[in-house]
Amino acid sequence: MKSYFVTLKAAGCLLCIFLILTGCSSSTDKHIPRVHHVQLKNMKFEPAQITVAKGDTIVWTNLDIITHDVTEEETRAWTSAPITMGKTWKMAVDKSASYYCSIHIVMKGKIIVN
Repeated sequence: MKSYFVTLKAAGCLLCIFLILTGCSSSTDKHIPRVHHVQLKNMKFEPAQITVAKGDTIVWTNLDIITHDVTEEETRAWTSAPITMGKTWKMAVDKSASYYCSIHIVMKGKIIVN
């Protein structure tokens, strides 16, 4: 009978350890923000479409020989300052958006937030 209680006690301890370890994290997964890169070159955003998670950061780097910007297309909710050759602009994203270069309106890109 004593070995039954020892086994039961050991199982209980293991269960407690498991619950402590798994209980420390919430039921929703915590997203660790990532950094994504978009290059501005040859009068294009590369990649033209990027899929990210809410809270991730996108860094746009101008590798072109001329100045560009990054402007939200629908309502102009956000825009970068002019980005000269070799410079970057970054933004944490929280929702999907289409964007373009307001200096060269043929340049278009899209952010998809999962």
